[in-house]
This record gives sequence, C-alpha cells and structure tokens, in this order.
Amino acid sequence: MKNNFINIIIFFITFLSLLTHTHADEFIFNVTEMQVSEKGNLVKGIGGGTVTTKNNIVITADNFEYNKLTTLLKAVGNAKLVDRNQNITIEAPEVYYLKNKEEIYTLGKSKANEGLYIEINADDYFRYNKLTSILEAKGNTVITDIEKDVIIESNQIFYEKIKNKFFTIGKTRAYVEKKYTINTSNLVFLKGKMLISSIKKTILNDDLSNFYKLEEFEYQVDKEILKGKGVEVTTASNTKESDKYFFETGFFDFKKNKFLAQDIEVIFHKEMYDEIENDPRLKGVTGTGNKFYTYLNNAVFTTCKKTDKCPPWVMASKKVMHDKIKKQIIYKDAFLKIYDIPVVYFPKFFHPDPTVKRQSGLLAPSYSNSSTLGSYFSIPYFHVLSDTKDITLKPRIYDSDRYVLQGEYKQKTKKTLSIADFSFTKGHNSSQLDQGDNRTHLFTKTIMNLDFDKFLRSELEIQYQKVSNDTYLKIFNFESPLFKSNIGTLESSINLDLESSNYNFDLSIKRYETLSGLNSDRYQYVLPSYYFSKELFKENLSGNFNFNSYGNNTLSKTNIHSTSLSNDLNYRSYDDYFDNGIKDNFEIFIRNLNTVGKNNIKYKTSPQSELISSYMYSMSLPLIKNSSKYKDYLEPKFSIKFSPHDMKNHQNVSRGLNIDNIYNIDRLSLGDSFEGGESLTFGINYKKDKFIYRKNIKEVEDYLDFKIATVIRNSDEKNIPTSSTIGKKNSNIFGGFKYTLLNEKAAIDSPESEYFSLNYKFSTKKDLSIFEYNSLDAKINFNNLSTQFLFEERQGVVGASNVLENKTKYTFDKNNSLEFQTRRNKEINLTEYYNLIYEYKNDCLTAGIRYKKKYYRDNDIVPTEELFFSITIIPFATFSPDELALNKDRVD
Repeated sequence: MKNNFINIIIFFITFLSLLTHTHADEFIFNVTEMQVSEKGNLVKGIGGGTVTTKNNIVITADNFEYNKLTTLLKAVGNAKLVDRNQNITIEAPEVYYLKNKEEIYTLGKSKANEGLYIEINADDYFRYNKLTSILEAKGNTVITDIEKDVIIESNQIFYEKIKNKFFTIGKTRAYVEKKYTINTSNLVFLKGKMLISSIKKTILNDDLSNFYKLEEFEYQVDKEILKGKGVEVTTASNTKESDKYFFETGFFDFKKNKFLAQDIEVIFHKEMYDEIENDPRLKGVTGTGNKFYTYLNNAVFTTCKKTDKCPPWVMASKKVMHDKIKKQIIYKDAFLKIYDIPVVYFPKFFHPDPTVKRQSGLLAPSYSNSSTLGSYFSIPYFHVLSDTKDITLKPRIYDSDRYVLQGEYKQKTKKTLSIADFSFTKGHNSSQLDQGDNRTHLFTKTIMNLDFDKFLRSELEIQYQKVSNDTYLKIFNFESPLFKSNIGTLESSINLDLESSNYNFDLSIKRYETLSGLNSDRYQYVLPSYYFSKELFKENLSGNFNFNSYGNNTLSKTNIHSTSLSNDLNYRSYDDYFDNGIKDNFEIFIRNLNTVGKNNIKYKTSPQSELISSYMYSMSLPLIKNSSKYKDYLEPKFSIKFSPHDMKNHQNVSRGLNIDNIYNIDRLSLGDSFEGGESLTFGINYKKDKFIYRKNIKEVEDYLDFKIATVIRNSDEKNIPTSSTIGKKNSNIFGGFKYTLLNEKAAIDSPESEYFSLNYKFSTKKDLSIFEYNSLDAKINFNNLSTQFLFEERQGVVGASNVLENKTKYTFDKNNSLEFQTRRNKEINLTEYYNLIYEYKNDCLTAGIRYKKKYYRDNDIVPTEELFFSITIIPFATFSPDELALNKDRVD
C-alpha cells in the first residue's frame, strides 16, 4: 500500500512537470515546458507555445518569462502578439507585456498590422498602451496603407487607435498612389478622413516633375485635393523650361486639374524670350484655373530684371487668361506702363506661353518714318501652317496712300530647309515717268542634305533672286535672312557641295544680275562651274602636296563667252633649320590652263592649252631675345620667285598688295597667269610681346609688331597689274605697324584692357616721296570714352580714294550712352552721313533719341535728315511715336 502511494506521488509530480497548460494570474500558458521558481513568482515557458489573456490577447514565442511581482511578461524568439479586440498584430524578436499598466513594447525590428490594410514597421522598438490605444514606433519606421496606396516613412511614428490618427516626429517622407512624394516634418495622417497634413515646411513632387514648396499643407488622398499656404510651384523642374508660381494661399484639385489661389506670382523661365538677364513674371491678386484655362485678376506682367525698384515697364490688366489649348497668355483691358505711367491701352493683347516654340499670332509692331516714303506702321503676323511650315506676313501702311506687303515662308524637314522672301508694293513712284507703279521682289533658298553614304557632307543648294526695280530694296530697307538691304548684285544658282575625308568637290550653275547699268550688260551666266580639292600625303616627302582643279563656262554682256579649266599642283616643303639658325623652305606651283573664248579679249577662239609654273625659295633668320617683361622677335627674310612662262596682259587689272600677302607664291591671284620673270622679295619683321600675369598665370599680350618689305627684279614686267607696283624693277615699299598700349593694372583682371591700339598699313614709292596707300585703324578706350578712326587712302597707280570714318561713344553709366558716327569721302569732298544717338538701355527697355543725316543720292534714294525718338519694349515691340523728318524731299 505504501509503495502504491509513493508511485501515485511520483506520477503526480511527473504529470505536473509535463503539464503544458496552466494559469498564472491573468496569463494562461500553453507551452512545451514550464519552470516555476522564486516561490512561484517567476514562471518560464520553454520550447515554444502561446500565452493568452482574459482580455483576448494571444502571444506566441519560442520562450516566455513572467514575473508575478512586476506583472511583466517577456516573450523572446519569433514573438507575435495578437490583440483580437483591437484587431492589432505585433511581431518582433522580443515582445514585453506589462500587465498592470497594460503596456506592450518590443525590441528589435518590429512589425504591426491593423486588419488587412495597415502595416507598421520599425527598426528599434514598438510601445503600445492598451489603455490609451496609442502605438509608438521608433527607428526607420514605415506606415503602409495597402488599400489607399499610402506609405509614410519617419524615424518616429505614433498611432492613436481611437482617433484613427497617425503622426510623426521629425523628418518625414510620404508616397501617395505612386503619383506624389511628400517631404516634410511632423506629418499627421487621419486615416478615417484620408487627410495628410503638416504645419511645417513641405516639398511635394508629382509624377510630371512638378515641384511644390509649401509653408503648411493639407492633402485629401481620396479627392486628390491639396491646400496650402506660402506655396511655390515649379513646373517641369528637371528641364530648363521650368517656370515658378507663388501663391499666398492655394487650393489645388489634382483630380479635376483645378486650382483657386490668392496673391499669385508666376516666374517664367529665363529662356522664354532669349534674354538671359530678363526675369519674366506675372502677378495677380486672385486666380482660378483648370486643365485648359488659368484666370488671373488684376494682374501685371513684365520681363524686366528683378530689383528693389519699380520695373521699367509692366503690362497691367484687369483679367489675364492663360489658354493652355492655344498656348497663349491673353490680356483684356490692358495698359502698357513705363515707369508706372500708362502709355498705351490695349483692349486685347496676347503672347505665347513659355511652352510654345512656334505659334500663330501677331508679332512686335513697329512705327517708322522715311524722308523718301513718309511714315508707316507695321504689325507682322506669324502663321504656323504645319509642324514643318510657317509664314510671316509683314504689311506696312504708309501715310502717303501706299502699302507694302512682305512675306517670309519657311519649310524645314529632317533633310531640307527652304526659305522664300517676297514683297509687293503698290503706288510707288520711281520717277516722273514711272508714276504709281507696282514693285516686287522674290528671293528663295533651299538647302537639301543628300546624305550620301561616302561623304561627310553632301548638300544641294538652290537659290533664286529677282527684283523688279534696281533701288527697290534700298528704298524700303527690307529685312530678310536671305539678303541685305544694300544688295547690289543678285545671284541665282544651283550648287552641289560634297565633302569627304579625302577631297572636296563643288559643282554649280549661276546667274548674276547687277542692279545698275544697261540691261544688255547686267547679266552674267556661269554654266557650269566646278571646284575639286585634294591633299596628297607622301611619307617620304618632307612637305605637303595639294591638288586643285577648277573651271567655268561664262557668258556675259550678251555675246562674250569664255571657258577655262585649270589644274593646279602645289608643293610646299616643311621648314628646315641650319645649324646657324637660318630657316628655309621652297614651294612649287604648277598649273595646267585650258581656255577658249568668243568675243573675248583674253582668250582666243580656238582651244588653248598651256602649262605654267612658279617657283619660290624662302629663307629667314628668326632671332629671339627674352627679358623679364618682354620677348623680342627679329626676323630678316627674303624669297626668290621665278616663273619661266610668259604671262597674259593684266596691266589694267586692279590688284592691291600689302604686307600680309607679299610673300605668297600666288600673291596676284590672276587665275590664268603667274607673275612673270624673276623677282626678289626681302624685308624684315620685328615683334615685341609683353608679359602679363593674370591670377598668377603668365600670359603674352601683343605689344608691338612692325613689318616692311619690297620687291626687286632685273627688268620691268609690263603684264603685271600696274596697281600692284611689283612689275617695276623696284616696287613700292610695303609695310605695316601694329601697336597696343595696355592699361597694365586693368590687364591683370581683364583681357579687355587695351586703351590704345593702332593698326597701320602703307605702300610708298621707293624714294619715300609719295605714300600711295595708307590704311589706319586706331582705337582709344579711356574710362567711359571709346573712339575708333578708320582711314583709307589710295593715290597714284594704286587707285583713287580717300575715306575717313569715325565712331565715338561715351558711356555715362551702365544704362546711358551717347554715340556719334560719321563717314567722309574726301575724294569727292562729301560727308556721306552723320549719326548722333543717345540711348538709355537696361535688360528690358531701350529708349533713344537719334539724329541721322544722309547725303547719299542714287536715283530714287535722296538725301535725308531725320530726328526721332524710339522705345523698344523687350521682347514685344519697337515704338517710335515722335519721328520727325526735318527735310522731306519726298517722291510722291
């Protein structure tokens, strides 16, 4: 009996040790093994299991430890807590439950879920108070609302279960529907209202690269509505065409693409009008908008650079509309104000918005006056025909009952560019015998990229130029990319241009028309003309070979015909140096010339073929001397030229030599002849450079440069152009002198530091008795004054001309300047023009007073004297309302 009792006791103890389900106050343990110690105050569950509470919490873990005295339950190893009442699940390496305070916290990477759609992750810990239903997460925390596609990242997040509210402490980033990224601090997320907000500075980016900066904001996730204060919006922030919008308060409906705002400012990108110093901007008191339109009330627009002062000009309007379909900014009841003074009223005015590259619409208007034609007003119109075509119409309406319509058509494709410029004028009188006649012009040019495989460049250019009256273009002073207003010769042509890595080839047919003289003498046809060029490299030769072939067939003055074909082979050796420092080289020029002519004084009627050549040997002794501030170069040099062939008669051909081309082997460039006989060219070059230190870097500035040379020969060569003077036994003496005087203190900081420079070229008889050619270019820059004198004189056999030109400008400050220009032809004792210009200029406005007097007369073109005031509003218009012709010698 005793043994049975002992066995019962042993069995009962063993049963208790194996029992996996027991009670410990509020906790119910269901574990593999349980250990009880410290008088039953410390309970351990080992080997995995679950612990449940009466308030419906279930905890699973690998091991448990419960202290009855502190009421702290510790779950370690794959711990998971499920609050079935609150529908919350918490997972972590360690979970702690302080029962007497109803606090739950974790250590290590933790994850919490509320239902199926809310997930919270943290690296450091969770702290969850069941009494307040507040969950705290710390350490790289992430909230994920799977249902609404909202992700919130911060270092510390709180979740108030009762209020269904999340809020963060410190820097926070949120992602909403993969459309919006929010960077802020202390963010609040009201889950029930799906409202995200913060009273801290915030940056919001959308998937279209728009960038929102806000002082504080609210965002309704379901409705996609953003409200903010102190809003700055940057559109297309990753491109240079980005614009900025500022709002004191803003209401943005992203879903409907609408907004409502107060105190609006729009800062357009600087490249909007190709003026990098401009700050184009638009301000309004209130504004609304949607996907297609934006409306601003009581708005002003300007392009002027931002300063503390009033902008030089503004366009003020009661209502401004941004039409995003037409891509236009449209003003109603607008005033152009200059320095806050209303100047011009526009019932309606518009310009393209910043996104527009090409758009139909009116261009900058202009008003001008001519003593010959009278005053006119013009408003050009640009019309886009397609993605590749557009046309610009430039009508002019004169006060003398005449009008002009000029047009410019452009078409550009991947491989072609075509431009046509044309005009029509009705009512222009050229003379007493030519009353009220019509005038026209047509200029076209097409460039086609042929894209030949074996060529680096292959282009075909077709050009046509025609005008109905010789002085038409000069009188009306047309502006066009195809010609200059003072054009004197028209050229129509077809030209093929091929460039490869080995050679170049041009082929063309051309027609020239001189806008003067008899009709029978004004046309010249070149049908065809070609040019071929190739460099020949030979490794064994210490020099360069060049081969050129060119020719043309020309018809001029109705019945004068000529055909020429030339093949040139030119060899120039590399420079060679002797031990004593002498440098030498030689050059050989061989030309095969084939010609035939009809009624031509140069070419015979039967085909002629000849081989001509020219030889030149050059030698010099370059000497260099260095000092601490200067480097001096002295180079005596000479060249011997020889051509064994008779040259054609070019005695009356105009050829001007100077010190820059005197040593060239083909210095006369006659085409069908080389300079005949033998000649010796000798001279001396002297150059002095000055050393300047800029930012501790040694640089060289040209300081003094002097060259002089002359040509001698055994006997006179009569066929050489007389104007060159080198056909005589002793030619003129040719020289050149350059001098630059630097402001050395300014030169340290700026390369634009010269305040005096002189460039003088001359040609004088051998006895220095007469200077037959003088050319002078002198510039002076001193403080705010700059002046330039240009003088050229020819006399004797060189020619007959004497022209003096002066340009002087005084700059009062960065905005104000006064400029004077004049040109006098002393040969005919006539001053061609006077210009006196005062100009005020800043980044967005130019105002000037101009006095112009022209003495030039040519058929319809008569002398004029004008005084006018002009204002240029950048980028809109040039307006000259007060032009006054002092002497109106007008042809009516």
